[in-house]
Order: sequence, then structure tokens, then C-alpha cells
Amino acid sequence: MFDDFRFETFVDTQSGAFEEFISSVVFNLSKSNPKYRAIKDEINGIYEKYPAVLLAVDTEKPSNLSEQECKALIEVMELHNKLHDMELEAVYFRGCYDSVGYLKKAGIL
Repeated sequence: MFDDFRFETFVDTQSGAFEEFISSVVFNLSKSNPKYRAIKDEINGIYEKYPAVLLAVDTEKPSNLSEQECKALIEVMELHNKLHDMELEAVYFRGCYDSVGYLKKAGIL
């Protein structure tokens, strides 16, 4: 290993920009992953079909949803969970990618 090498993580050097970095990973996911985009489109389609569902998700006010709208809301929440899982996976693999870069920089790989 190099004597003058100082290991710093992304969070050490860019702690203020960490949220921005995560947002960019998620934004790139929506551009590069057709399955992710399809789920987003499916959610938007449900919102178009059931505007009251969007209001129930987007506000903090009580809502009187019909049985159909409740089913649509449950579907939207399940789809949001799928998106969240995909986002976490993308962030995890980005971290793996960066760790290899750190090891190369340190002369370990």
C-alpha cells in the first residue's frame, strides 16, 4: 500500500452531498431500468384512473375511498414498495462498485 494513501469514504468527503448522490442513483435507475419505468407508469395509470387515490397518497387529509379506490390504493402501495426495493438494490450495487474503486486506489486490487 502507498505510504501517502489516506482512505476516505464518500460520506467522509461529501457528507453534505450524500442525499444528492442517492437521488442521482435513483434518477439514473429510472432512465436505465425499463422494469422500474414500467412500474412508475403503472402507478401513474392508476392515479389517472382513480384521482382520489392520488389525493389519499399525496395529502394528510382524511379520504373517503370507494372499495375500488381502496384496492387501487393497496396496489399503488405495493408498487411503491417494489420501486423502493429496486432503489435500495441500485444504491447497494453502487456502493459495491465504489468499494472496488477504493481498493484499486489503495493498491489492494
